[in-house]
Amino acid sequence: MLEEMLMFGISTLLGLGCLGATAWIIHNPETLDVDKIFSIIACLMLALIFLGISAWMLLHAQLRELWGPEPSAAASKPREASVKKEEAIPEEAKKSAS
Repeated sequence: MLEEMLMFGISTLLGLGCLGATAWIIHNPETLDVDKIFSIIACLMLALIFLGISAWMLLHAQLRELWGPEPSAAASKPREASVKKEEAIPEEAKKSAS
């Protein structure tokens, strides 16, 4: 779990850093030439890749378990559901099944 959290943090920081670099290149008062356009495109593509990795990890990896219910609460819910199912069976149905 620690490795996934570390990878998520690093990829998020790199993605945000690429967006910051893009903003710095655009905000720089010098003229816009071919080198700057290439740098903007490269930074935006890298930001898309790194932030895409972060989004995929949030949706599909084990990091989702951090926002799930606690194990003790999850363990008690199936027991409650099985008790409720047994209560829902009418007494006559139990007698005829025996």
